[in-house]
Amino acid sequence: MEIVEQIKEICIETDNIWFLTHSFTKIGLCDLQLKEKLKKEGNIMTFNNCKCTCFTETIDGCIRCDVEMEREDEIDKLNLIKDWGNIYDYDTCYYIKSKWIIADNIEGKIPGFMLIKCCGDDIKGDFTHAIEFACVRPKYRKKGILKNMVNKLPKNWNIWLEACSAEIENVEDIWKKCGFQYHELIHNKHKIYKKISAF
Repeated sequence: MEIVEQIKEICIETDNIWFLTHSFTKIGLCDLQLKEKLKKEGNIMTFNNCKCTCFTETIDGCIRCDVEMEREDEIDKLNLIKDWGNIYDYDTCYYIKSKWIIADNIEGKIPGFMLIKCCGDDIKGDFTHAIEFACVRPKYRKKGILKNMVNKLPKNWNIWLEACSAEIENVEDIWKKCGFQYHELIHNKHKIYKKISAF
């Protein structure tokens, strides 16, 4: 089963279909599909690490800009409002990048995933990234899946998340065990946690 289909399956299984309706989730899923397409074509690149070579002496063209144009064309088909939800960077003229942390397959299935927004300025502070959503299938909970995904996060990121769950009590304690600490309460109800760079 394709990764995108498994992510959708996990959302349905955990009663988190709302996550699939968010603008940034749609961008993230589009990024996953484009990445899979590029892999099949033999193009090895990542959205976040490939550098622009437009102003170098190479004549082969710029892979990054070609991919960014293809990415923008695909995301534009979603008809999202660029001014809403901090999904577009007007300085770079690119949609905000997504990064997925996918837990290692167990019995041919993805036990969980995490969607990261490669921009941290939705919350005040010196943040570079935000965890938009993390989810683990119920049968794989309390087995270290979330902690393993958190351990895959680059150590130089300053990352924040909103610690909340409709079904898991004391979800803050789980994030604390994963190395996050309390940052602030916003709008008197949203508990924000952070993990600061080790560098």
